[in-house]
Amino acid sequence: MAVLPQIQEDKWKSLRYLLGGIFLVLVLIEKSMGFDPKAGGNLFPKQGFRNIGKSQEKSKFAEPSDPFSKETWEDDLNWEEEVLTQTFPDSEPKQKNRTKLVDDTIPEITLPEDRFPGAGKRLQADAGYLPVYFLKFYGTGKNSQSQLVKLSREFQGGDPIPFLFQELTKGPNPEEKGKGVLSALSKRIRMEPNYRLENGILHISVSEDISYGGSMEILKDRLDQISFTLVGNFGIKGVVLYTNGERIRTLGSDGLTIPEVLAKSQRKVIIF
Repeated sequence: MAVLPQIQEDKWKSLRYLLGGIFLVLVLIEKSMGFDPKAGGNLFPKQGFRNIGKSQEKSKFAEPSDPFSKETWEDDLNWEEEVLTQTFPDSEPKQKNRTKLVDDTIPEITLPEDRFPGAGKRLQADAGYLPVYFLKFYGTGKNSQSQLVKLSREFQGGDPIPFLFQELTKGPNPEEKGKGVLSALSKRIRMEPNYRLENGILHISVSEDISYGGSMEILKDRLDQISFTLVGNFGIKGVVLYTNGERIRTLGSDGLTIPEVLAKSQRKVIIF
């Protein structure tokens, strides 16, 4: 019966060894897991589980940090403005050497036939009566039409060309105006004193006012007054108009084209 105390003592030794081993294992686990021994109630590690690895790399797909947390977040937004103001190259490279179609250094030239030919020999005519042509409108409203009216002016002799042109711009006298006679040439239109009559063509230079004022019909009447008054007298077969030394090709803002040489058109004439 003396064996029982010995067996009981061996059991207590085995229990102490087992408890000591368990305590040792717990200490090792505490060190490996980073438990704070001073904080008795804190059962979780302060810095996480270190047994995952010494250095934990950030995931490549981790969400980006908040840009507004940085002090220089405003600079990070400048990319949009820079992209919008950036000059992008053309899709096709520009050719460095291009043939210039128009040379700006070449001055404009006027062909000889477009220039005023200059003064020629002045005409002389005896005193008498010379015909001039004005206008009179017949009808009312949209049905109103102008007709050429042939009148006469007393000429004292001398050069008839400037005299006739001056009579056209002077217009009808008061008695003629009372009968409805008008002129499409205003007093502002001036003729240069020099002219040239060559091969039956009278070249005269007038002021730019000849292009101003009036509709297309009035401008046509203006040309007819000049041509009917001058053509057919003193060997004149046609008239060419110039202004500022160059030939007039068009009249008015609508660009009424002028013939190369003005001549009498097919138009009825009323004789007063």
